[in-house]
Amino acid sequence: MQANVLTTLLLKDMGVTHIVAKARNELHGKMLKKIGADRVVYPERDMGQRVAHNLVSTNVLDYIELSPNLSLVEINAPQSLIGKSLAEANLRAKYEMNVVAIKRADKIIVPPHPSDKITAEDVLIVVGGIEGLQRLEELE
Repeated sequence: MQANVLTTLLLKDMGVTHIVAKARNELHGKMLKKIGADRVVYPERDMGQRVAHNLVSTNVLDYIELSPNLSLVEINAPQSLIGKSLAEANLRAKYEMNVVAIKRADKIIVPPHPSDKITAEDVLIVVGGIEGLQRLEELE
């Protein structure tokens, strides 16, 4: 039996109210859930997805999958959006995503205002569905 499976069982028996366990794969995660883990994390899988996504897209600086259909992404401002305000870029309507922050030089603008203009050095932090994010990544 795996050490973290045994540890989870022991912690549950001791009355620990919230247990977070690390799983190696989906089957291991299911087993941990069944024996009482409140949350199961998959660090190797998650990091693998982040690295793979960063390798395939030159504009993406960081990628965090929040759910199978929703991600948080740090992306270099596409050239076609430079000089436009967030309202003019209209990313919510065109790509079904929201800009939650803008990294500009050594500051982070949270929340950004619709009138904020996108500059060449900006990194947009956006949250949205996979399809919209892929279309945004393809922008020049």
